[in-house]
Amino acid sequence: MDASQPESELLGEEEEVDNEEHISFPRDIISVEHSFGYDCKKLFNLVLVDSDTLVFGSGNFLNYFSISRQEISFQETIYGCGIGFITKNEHPDYTNLFTVGENGPRPTIFIYEYPSLNVRIKLLNAAKTCFTAGSYNKTGELFASQAGYPDFIITIWRWEKAEVVLRAKSFQSDILFVHFSEHNPILLCSSGISHIKFWKMANTFTGLKLKGDLGRFGKTDFSDIYAMYMLSDENVISGSDWGNMLLWQAGLIKFEICRKGRKPCHTKPISRITMKNGEVTTVGMDGYVRVWYWETVDLADPPEDDLFVEIDPIYEFKIADVELRCMQKIHPFDESDFTHYAQDGNGGIWFCDINTYDVPQKPRKLYSCIGGKVLTSQMSPVSPHFLCMSENGKLFVYEYEEQRLILEKQFPADGVDVLWLDTQISVKGTEIVAAFKDGILRQLYLDLSNMERPTMTRVRAFKAHTSPITGLTVNRTSSLLLTGSADKSIFIYQLSRDENQLVDMHPLGFVQFAAIPNCFYWHEEEPTVVLVGCKSGELYEYNIRTEVTEEETYLSYNITENSRMRSTKFASIKSRIRREINRENAKKRKERKRERKMHEVEKLKKANPGLQIDMESALADSEPDEEEEALHIPAVPNAIIWMRYTERNTIWVSMAGYDAGYVYELEFDAPEPTYATIIADGDDMEIHSYCIIDDFIIFGLMNGRLRINRINPDNFTDLSEYRIYPMHDGLKGTIPKIDTSFNGEHLLSVGFDGNVFLHKWYGPKLVKNRRRDNLPPLPAEVSQIPDIDEEAPSLEQEKINAELRRQQEAAEAHDRDVLNKIGLLQNVYFDIIKHNDELPPGLRAKDTDLMLDDRITRQIRDELQAELDDVREDLAYDLEFAQVGHLKLYNHFLKDLVQVPITVNPLRADVPGVSTFRLQALGEEHEQIKRDIEERLKREHDMGLHDLVVAERSDESIGEPPPEAFFFGRDPRSIEPRFSKKMMRLLNRYRKRQLFEVRRIFDWDKLERQKPDPNRNHPDDDAQIEDAKRNMGDFKLKIGADYEPKSEETLTQKYIEIVQCREQYFDMVESFNQMVLELRERKGELEQFINAKAKRLEVIHSYLPEPDRQPMAPMQKTDMDLEYPELNLIELYTPGCGADIDDILTLERTVDQVVFQQTMRSTANISLYSMHGLDVPELHENCAFTMLQISKLEKSLPNDELTEELLKLPPISDPAYFERNEDNEAPYQVEIRHRWLRHLLIEQAAIRLEVDEEVQQFDKALAKLQVRRFHVKLDAEFMNAYMNTQNQELYILRDSEEIETQLLLNAKMAMSTRNELQVVINTTNRQLDELRRNIDKLGEQITAVQVLFSTTVKGHKFFDFLRRIFKKKWRPPKVARGDDESSSSSSSSSSSSSEDAQADNKSLDSLDMTTIRLDEATCPTGLDRSLYELAFAMRSERHELERNVRDLQRDVENKRKEIADMQIKMKFHEEVYQREKNALLQFRRNRQQEVNKVHISAVLRMDQLQHFYEGDDYRDLSKAILFDADMLVELRRRADQLSEETQATKRWHRINFIHLRRMNTDIKFMRFEITRLEEEIRQAMMKKFGIIVNLDELEEEVLRRYIFDLETNAEDELMALEKELLEKQKELSRCEEELVLETQNNTEKVNIMTVLREEKNILCTLLDIQNRNYEKWSNPNALNLSYDIEKLRGIEKSLLDQIECLEREICALRLKSKPLQINYEFEIDPNAPPQVNSEIMPNEDPMVCPAILNVDAYMLPPMPDEFIMDRVHTIVQKSFNRLFGRNTTPENVRKFAQRSSLYLCQAAYSFQGRYTDRIAECITEHLQTIVPKKYFILISSEELRKLFNEVVAVFDYERSDVNTEELISGIFDHAKDSLCAHIHLGDAEVVNRTHFIVSHMFKELIEVLPLEEFQSDETLRMIVDVLEREPMVDPRAIGVELLIESTLQHAQENLLDGITAVPVRKLGSSIQRDLIKRRQYKQPSCESPMSVRIATKKHGHGTGLPF
Repeated sequence: MDASQPESELLGEEEEVDNEEHISFPRDIISVEHSFGYDCKKLFNLVLVDSDTLVFGSGNFLNYFSISRQEISFQETIYGCGIGFITKNEHPDYTNLFTVGENGPRPTIFIYEYPSLNVRIKLLNAAKTCFTAGSYNKTGELFASQAGYPDFIITIWRWEKAEVVLRAKSFQSDILFVHFSEHNPILLCSSGISHIKFWKMANTFTGLKLKGDLGRFGKTDFSDIYAMYMLSDENVISGSDWGNMLLWQAGLIKFEICRKGRKPCHTKPISRITMKNGEVTTVGMDGYVRVWYWETVDLADPPEDDLFVEIDPIYEFKIADVELRCMQKIHPFDESDFTHYAQDGNGGIWFCDINTYDVPQKPRKLYSCIGGKVLTSQMSPVSPHFLCMSENGKLFVYEYEEQRLILEKQFPADGVDVLWLDTQISVKGTEIVAAFKDGILRQLYLDLSNMERPTMTRVRAFKAHTSPITGLTVNRTSSLLLTGSADKSIFIYQLSRDENQLVDMHPLGFVQFAAIPNCFYWHEEEPTVVLVGCKSGELYEYNIRTEVTEEETYLSYNITENSRMRSTKFASIKSRIRREINRENAKKRKERKRERKMHEVEKLKKANPGLQIDMESALADSEPDEEEEALHIPAVPNAIIWMRYTERNTIWVSMAGYDAGYVYELEFDAPEPTYATIIADGDDMEIHSYCIIDDFIIFGLMNGRLRINRINPDNFTDLSEYRIYPMHDGLKGTIPKIDTSFNGEHLLSVGFDGNVFLHKWYGPKLVKNRRRDNLPPLPAEVSQIPDIDEEAPSLEQEKINAELRRQQEAAEAHDRDVLNKIGLLQNVYFDIIKHNDELPPGLRAKDTDLMLDDRITRQIRDELQAELDDVREDLAYDLEFAQVGHLKLYNHFLKDLVQVPITVNPLRADVPGVSTFRLQALGEEHEQIKRDIEERLKREHDMGLHDLVVAERSDESIGEPPPEAFFFGRDPRSIEPRFSKKMMRLLNRYRKRQLFEVRRIFDWDKLERQKPDPNRNHPDDDAQIEDAKRNMGDFKLKIGADYEPKSEETLTQKYIEIVQCREQYFDMVESFNQMVLELRERKGELEQFINAKAKRLEVIHSYLPEPDRQPMAPMQKTDMDLEYPELNLIELYTPGCGADIDDILTLERTVDQVVFQQTMRSTANISLYSMHGLDVPELHENCAFTMLQISKLEKSLPNDELTEELLKLPPISDPAYFERNEDNEAPYQVEIRHRWLRHLLIEQAAIRLEVDEEVQQFDKALAKLQVRRFHVKLDAEFMNAYMNTQNQELYILRDSEEIETQLLLNAKMAMSTRNELQVVINTTNRQLDELRRNIDKLGEQITAVQVLFSTTVKGHKFFDFLRRIFKKKWRPPKVARGDDESSSSSSSSSSSSSEDAQADNKSLDSLDMTTIRLDEATCPTGLDRSLYELAFAMRSERHELERNVRDLQRDVENKRKEIADMQIKMKFHEEVYQREKNALLQFRRNRQQEVNKVHISAVLRMDQLQHFYEGDDYRDLSKAILFDADMLVELRRRADQLSEETQATKRWHRINFIHLRRMNTDIKFMRFEITRLEEEIRQAMMKKFGIIVNLDELEEEVLRRYIFDLETNAEDELMALEKELLEKQKELSRCEEELVLETQNNTEKVNIMTVLREEKNILCTLLDIQNRNYEKWSNPNALNLSYDIEKLRGIEKSLLDQIECLEREICALRLKSKPLQINYEFEIDPNAPPQVNSEIMPNEDPMVCPAILNVDAYMLPPMPDEFIMDRVHTIVQKSFNRLFGRNTTPENVRKFAQRSSLYLCQAAYSFQGRYTDRIAECITEHLQTIVPKKYFILISSEELRKLFNEVVAVFDYERSDVNTEELISGIFDHAKDSLCAHIHLGDAEVVNRTHFIVSHMFKELIEVLPLEEFQSDETLRMIVDVLEREPMVDPRAIGVELLIESTLQHAQENLLDGITAVPVRKLGSSIQRDLIKRRQYKQPSCESPMSVRIATKKHGHGTGLPF
């Protein structure tokens, strides 16, 4: 592309025309004169507005056809973008209205009034681009409009109010028809391309919704549906593509309706279905109207495998050979009228009568037009006529002055193009040339001499192409005619005149191209040069050679010469042009922006003359560069639509597809277009035709519009002056042709929408010829020639066929010569064969010996193989067809089954067989559903609602030890290295002790915080109690209004339930099927066993006589088809017979012989018998049968006769036993014969008995399995019903999931907002607490500074002066304020000045008796300068800390305000969250009500029913409640658990009592030890120091002096170190230089070594891999588990040790009454000095003594010990810190807590009675004297009551003790309960019940009592008292030794190591002795003194403990 051209010349871009003044020609330069057609292919494009007027759409016009006058008037649409639909309201109240849906950018529905044609109502915003259908309901109140691409929205209107009722998306393709039900106002249907949809206006709990269910075709093929009718039972009748009716029920095809013999109802689709009086009327596009009796269809019940209903119509009407696309009843409200107007899709409007009561009128055509696309048109060059060609090959001739159609001519092929030859070549002016898709070019003569009977005669016909013709053209001189074809060639005809002055067409030849020609253009100067534009973007210029001789075309018409051809190919540049335009627009926009900025800068400079402005930054573009679109090149090149030469020797081309919207200029030498002219308002719009009239060029666009452009004479590419006229349909109204009349006054435009518009042209006239009124007729010498058959050869094929015939004749002559020679050779061959046959057989030559050349054999083999391949190829389709059918059947019936259903029949019993269930496998779809469920669970977990975010506890950190003041502010790290080892140990010991004290304080505080509140229950207990109160005894019914559906009741959970139910169903049926399969296997094994026995029985029967043979009982024969159906699925035959060509090549054997030999070969290896030597039983038996002559016996003898016969024989010892008698038989033979026969009889009976037993067992198992099948089938049917119910609930949940998700998202969003705000509040609270802690730390630092100052200057003579310097307050800098604040600032300054004055008065030196005031600015004489500066430094430090405190306090106030504001917001967000949550809950409740409507089946037994009302009718379960019985069981189980927990709690209570008493004893002992140790420490201090000292202070003083001494000698050492440092630095620099050199040398060597190491590592790795592989291969690994075993043993040993240690520790912890053996982790150094804790307390009033030291204090009760004091102090300090700790320092809190705890301890220790208001006033009065009032007012009366109760609780806890007697009594009760439990369980081992009770008591006593107390006399007395109160206890039944054994065993099992036999024997004997003494038993005289009465087990009916 030439980039050097200017922009206007390069792009030819048109300027936008915003004003009509810029257009030089008027709007009315063209006007529509008449419309000669309408879009008759459009469905329902005909509306009857009154009985005489029809309305139909024609492009952008509404045509009104007057039937009586046969006149058409038209009205232009409002927006001019086409008509989507036309319809009418059929209600009687709205007969004067009709509705039109207009397409366009703003599709609108207009409701017109007729005849005024005023718009009554407009319906807006129902579609984005177009409409496809519209319909009214029966009442006429509702209107449904259907939108087309891209939205496909169906809208239900209440049209009189122009308001939308409902709206939904229909389908993803065009919807052609919408139908309201006449019986149910809420039902309607829509149908269209391959679909039908059923709609219902449902009032759901979420509002009115339009629910649509898509029809499922199932096994029926998909079909476009143009018509339907909804019956009263909600079934729907619809049409189909193949003409049958489909009956739809519940979204499925119930059956298909056809005529008898499976003929279709109509041969084409059905366009209209109506029903009246039980008769259904269908209108088909085949021209028939048929009436059907519908009751026949309703009563039909076709089989499920053939859902067809055959029925013949009761009436049939043949309209004509028409395509009925719409019918309008003439009198819609007259029941006796049956006349209609019909829309003919083939072009026209018909009147028809479908009267079924009388003889109907004959149909007649009212209007004729072109049907379908109009491909082209031509206007007559001499008369007011024009002709049009339709796509179906029909020519129409019109007389446009009279506006009528005068001739129609149908041709046998589809049309392509037509030419009305000009008068240059056609003298007559009525000759036409037409091209068709069958490749035939027909020359026609139009005879218009008689206008009443015009004719069209075929004069000539040529078939020059084998493919469809694509184009037709004639040159400017009318001497050449070209036709282009899809065979990529053009055929050239030379035009001349014949003897009749008609045009003669002489074929010259064809030119072959590389692409398909699409359009032509002739050179304006050279008549033989033509441009050829192709469909793939190629452009050719060819110079035709007209002088072609017959010799050149003798063999072929191909006259292609490449030297006469030039070509180029279009390259897409549209994307580049768009990029350049975008760049230029962006550049202009930036320039305008820069000019605007420059103008603003100039204005700014003028306003500010001295202002300096950076022009570069001021004019810089801040807008980022836009991202450019990627270049796009179409994958398939686009076609050239038309082209023409230009003035600058280029070629103008118009492209299709992506490259449309521009007119490009091409050059043959350029690789791409050199120029491109954009078509304004026509981007991406194809230009299909053009017409040039003087300086006007008229474009016909793809959107059906005419674009009239005025050509700029200076620049032909300037098309900026134009007007657009919408004419044809905007969607399918492409204009392929624009033509002018002979006089230039008319224009003709045709479109693919079937419309032909005649325009009146008021511009410059292009006159072609003079008008001829009398046109000549066809010469008489010329007659019509026969047409050419479509299958006839083309001109080129005729040439080729002639040459082939010539070559064939020559080949046949050659063949005859060859055959003659072969015949002579055959005679010689037969003579040789005859001579060979006469020779002897041994001398004869074989046929194979005569094969002299292998090539002959190879050729014959190849020919046979080719024939075999041909046979296989012929049968390949049948084979493939059979395989595909087999695969489809297998996939449909068997693929999804787990196994083929089988039936196992019994062997002998007369019972039916047991069958398996037909079970489908779960398959991959089931697993995918489970995976989807897992993903849904994850999403639902993320979507869940969470509670409010709880404030996080602040991190608890251990405080730091107090600062080490003895370092004098120096860094300890710089001093510690100079410490000696001794002083370092001292420092470490000091620090450890400080850290230990801090950690101990922290641990105590933490322990106190963790202490549970004795006045509150555990939170878990409260939660369980609340849950019990809320749910116990209150069964929540789902039908209740207060039922709260759980958040888990979601669609996913329902999916899980269905999946689990399906798996359960599958497992149950599969397990039963497996049992049947096992039974079949058992039957197979049993049959093998029976067959073996039967064979043996046959052998026995062959030896036995006939009377002794007992056959086996008959059994049923196995049905292989039922029991082994899978065998029928095995393919037993394979294609081919196994024969090879070599087997039949020599003709030695026939094909049948070869096949038989293959069969014999396959069975040759099968042997019926296999004998392994002679060692077989059958052979021995046969020999015995022969030798013993068993056949002589007729039958076996009975036992008596056989005994007599054998007794007659001589004995074995007699020689006669072996001698033969006269019958040649020996006695021994007779005996052996009878014995052998007896053995066979016994074996026969055993076989029959064994077989009968096995058969009976099998039949019994089958009967049991049959019973089980009944139960399994019952359960399976019930589970199927349950799954159906689950699916119903699933559908409800699925329909509501979207709304629930949205509500859940709303609630989650509100929750997230609330939680985020709560997180911010918690964070702010933590920040506030941190600020307060920082304030406390700064306060402590200020106090430390004050203490440090006091200790530093204490006792100095200038103490007051230094204190005045240090105490001077810090004043913040003054800030300029207003007048209102001046007073306050002055007052504050006056107060501060007064304070300074007071400080000055006090700042006099205390040792100076004069009144001289010292100046702070100068250091007084006698004062050390360093001390003077230290005072200022410490004051500055204090001021800095105070400023920080003030800043932090200000931050605290700000944080408080922020928290208050956020709390208000938090309240609002909490309300929003609760509102959303309640909305979600209400929605779930409504959904639950919908779910409750689903009925579920349940099977109940009578024992599962419980009736609570009186009466006998137990069958009414309508108000019953069904719930799980496990709930009742759980309640009973919970009661038992609570009873057991109560017993366990009592036991632990007793144990805890013992533990508490022991702890109190230990605490008293530890208190005594602490007091003793403190006394020893004090005495040791007095001995060593003479006074009581503080070790911390002592060590601090030692460290302070040591550090001071170190610092005084540090200067000398510092100088020495500096000198040594200089020397070391010099040496370091020298070493660094050497290091650099060595590093450089080493780096090079390291690099080399690295490379070598890498190579070495690689080689070593490869070598190791090879070695390991070799070792693995040579020596397979043997399992060596020794290491693992040793490791596991070590682990086992360590675990056993741990278990033993844990068991001992558990035992030790359980024995809380025994002394604990504590192993200290560290030992206390005995030489270490005692630690004394001291606390520095600020004392504001040191002279006031506490009340406890007053004289009256001695009259008070004694004070508690220090341990109670510590606990009380902790409680009080914690409460004070919580109540007013934020308002004061921690030091003050500790001080107030210390004082208050003394008073509260004294008050609580002597407190008796209850807490009254008087006591509260007294406590408040005394505490006010201790705690300042400003802090005390923060303590409420309730808080004070709670504090005092906690203190009292401490004393109550200390006074508590354990009652051992109650403990022993409780153990005795527990022993009796255990005994009762054993008796009720029927334990026979409990015989001695007294011994059982004592033993049980001993086992518990050794666990809870210390050993000393266990042996004490008091314990003995208590046990004896308890046992004595039970009258049935017999001390003589106590076995002491057994008691010792059981007690020691219990102690060993529970690791009670301290228990021995001595104390147990002692206590047991003492109990027995004391009880016997108290009972005073009298010994019976008949019994020994040691006799014992043993209690036996008796079953009595008394109450109490059964002793």
